[in-house]
Amino acid sequence: MAILLITLVALLALRPVLFPRRPAGIPLSVTRVVPGVSPLPVPEPPVAEIGNTEVSLPIPTSLEVGGRTFPVQPVRVEGGVWNVPKSGADTAFWAYSTVIHYVLALEPTDENRALVGGLREGDEIGLRLSDGVRLTFQVVRQKTVPPGDETLFSQARPGLTLVVLEKEGERLAAVADFRERVEPTPPASSPTAGPGQPVQVGTVRVTVVEGHAERGLSDLPVGTVAFFVEVRVENSGTASLFPRDFAAELLDTDGNRYVPSPSLAGKGKNGPLPEEIPAGGKAEGTFAYVIPEAISGPTLTWVFGPQAASELRARFSLSYAPPPVAAAEAEVEVTQAFLGEGGEVLHVVARVRNRGSATLTVTERDVSLSSRAGPGELQVAAPPLPWEIGAGQEREVELQFARPRAPSCVVTILGYTFEISGLPE
Repeated sequence: MAILLITLVALLALRPVLFPRRPAGIPLSVTRVVPGVSPLPVPEPPVAEIGNTEVSLPIPTSLEVGGRTFPVQPVRVEGGVWNVPKSGADTAFWAYSTVIHYVLALEPTDENRALVGGLREGDEIGLRLSDGVRLTFQVVRQKTVPPGDETLFSQARPGLTLVVLEKEGERLAAVADFRERVEPTPPASSPTAGPGQPVQVGTVRVTVVEGHAERGLSDLPVGTVAFFVEVRVENSGTASLFPRDFAAELLDTDGNRYVPSPSLAGKGKNGPLPEEIPAGGKAEGTFAYVIPEAISGPTLTWVFGPQAASELRARFSLSYAPPPVAAAEAEVEVTQAFLGEGGEVLHVVARVRNRGSATLTVTERDVSLSSRAGPGELQVAAPPLPWEIGAGQEREVELQFARPRAPSCVVTILGYTFEISGLPE
């Protein structure tokens, strides 16, 4: 009896956390959003008018600064608010449509603060575009900007501004003037190798073991997949090799170029190459890339060079097919949404079904809220995340967000998107 009494008391105490009461509140309208159609304002792709024709402009794909290379992800900026997704610290965010004076941002990590804060007048910043062009900028000054400063996005003068996205207080920024434009190197006339064929490039003998695509990895933007290039490297020289100096790009058939993602390489079969390969040594490793799922294929070209500044290059042809969909198959329905707790908490009640043959795991990364005021804050999930939903099972869940300061918002659960309207501003 004592054990039963203690269990009952514990369940009663934990009930508000595990299954919060749904207070009567202000009911809101919920609309399922058709995939590919966003109710939030999305800027048109940057274009230039040539005569009566509109031509799409190339967009940044990688940022080179302070000896580091960051893959670039475009994001929407509204009212000074950067709508950045959850991502690793090795990603740079580009303010969409800034194409005369490029504005990019880094996450507020100690390493990124030191990187931007350490830039001095005359230091070089490189920006590679999707058409292969490399733009060079020269730092002219440092400054701090308030989070809502929209003058940062002025397009009156060619240049680049790199800012650290501090969540509170002033943001450190480096301003650079445009210096040089370098067209891409014409394709090499040397033959393209395939997997399993070793190629000697200077003192490096490199073999691509395989290329493979994976979906569903954390931190991947919607509509993208990871592409891994598994390689074997042999040092036939008399001095050590340092893989951080290697040049390694992935090209699609439209000529778009993709740079490696160091943080993603650890999820490949071999992981990153070692920091040093001694003379006569061998090593296996992974180069990883974030690419659109619908990338132009069916073959991709991996271009390798022992030094970024050298013209020595080896080219490998790799087949690409979209990776198969995971066995777990989610279906989500939002059944109601309302404001409670004095109108300051948005309650979203949903039903999640797993129509697949494997267990479905739902984590905090699979849930998001956004509005024109920026990303939303998840306060409570009931039951607490992660959710484990077995094959053929369903679960009713509740999410509680801080009320967004906007008339409508978008809630996304496992890729299913719902617009919630009728919110008071």
